Amino acid sequence: MANKIIDLSKDYSNAPAGRFRKDSNYSGERFREELLIPALRENDTVTIILDNLDGVGASFWDEAFGGLIRDGKFSKEELDRKLILECKDDIYLVGYIKSFINEAYSINSSR
Repeated sequence: MANKIIDLSKDYSNAPAGRFRKDSNYSGERFREELLIPALRENDTVTIILDNLDGVGASFWDEAFGGLIRDGKFSKEELDRKLILECKDDIYLVGYIKSFINEAYSINSSR
């Protein structure tokens, strides 16, 4: 079983920001499209290390992770099985990010 590890602060940015590419060079949209989706497609599991980050806003988290559901690339069941979030710095961050996935799922499933 192949597991890809992405350390967000090292492999992308320690201060990712913004929802869309037009907002920032280190936006949630760019992270999702260039790193996260390819990793999820090519591996059985993907572990995202969320430590050593500096003030990441909700728009980044929502676009990067909730966007996986909204754009129809992955089901919630696939993400539950394949996506592993780890954070030692903030015990609430993993739950916070999962709330964006759950919210996107709730909205999509009610359509």
